[in-house]
Amino acid sequence: MSLYFTAPSGFSAVVPLVPFVTIRSAPLLAIFLSAVPLLIIPHELSHALAAAARGIKIKGGGFLLVAFLLGAFVELDEELFRKASWRHRAVTAAAGPTANAVIAGVILALLVTQPTSYLYLPQPVAAPFYAPAAGVMIAGVMPGSPAQRAGLSQGDVILSINGTPLRSVGDLTALNLSAGESLVLQVERAGRVYTYNVSVANISGRAMIGVYLANNMEPKLQLPYLGASTDYFLMWMLVMSFAVAVFNMLPMAPFDGAIFMDALLSPIIKDDSIKRLILYAFYAISAILLMGNIMLSLIRFGVPSF
Repeated sequence: MSLYFTAPSGFSAVVPLVPFVTIRSAPLLAIFLSAVPLLIIPHELSHALAAAARGIKIKGGGFLLVAFLLGAFVELDEELFRKASWRHRAVTAAAGPTANAVIAGVILALLVTQPTSYLYLPQPVAAPFYAPAAGVMIAGVMPGSPAQRAGLSQGDVILSINGTPLRSVGDLTALNLSAGESLVLQVERAGRVYTYNVSVANISGRAMIGVYLANNMEPKLQLPYLGASTDYFLMWMLVMSFAVAVFNMLPMAPFDGAIFMDALLSPIIKDDSIKRLILYAFYAISAILLMGNIMLSLIRFGVPSF
């Protein structure tokens, strides 16, 4: 929020992921709808296991379907939960977000073994796990372009053009491509090298084959390539799992963070009325931060969509 007023260029949008509103593309809708149960079920199961391990009775649980989203829930014995020690209540509340944080960590560990993940991960996160490699990577292919017609796809690595090796994106400027020119590309895909013949076209006034390129970086620890589609799915799983973990720990009702904060304050503040005032203050600050960032994002960028 402070960046919005002090350094607007550094302000990043906070976007609620709402199906059919901010998430509109069919592929991403499919990813989102399939990812929700994979994140919510472990979250609720962790609450249940943490409670049961501490003698808090589980009254029920199940699945629910709301606005096309499959979710899960557990119902704890409220009286036993209130009587439980503050440590047991804190651990039970934090168990769900912790499960999502662990899932995010596992996904991140898998992603940094994949070559195309470097395109999506924040550079400070990815840099320690990657090293420069020969060629340039295709980060995307323009629909209907010569590259698409030739069969090139995201994740391919162009090793050479007309016999000239490529070491970085900057090497392309020295080739002086012209519209109508025919190119012979040596392309690496999943460890094998293929040859493609591609014609240069005039795209938006520039001589191009219709690809978005990035410097090629190889994982220092490389597992078998899962493919660009799987990479993209895992990336969104990472984003959503991390978001569920973080936002659920906000000290704000009805998130788990409200219960967690209540438990932490219990051994320190014995007067319930004072504790409620402190909790309400935390709720208000969290609400201002969350809703304020969303509102400023809408003012600055409008209603975004993916």
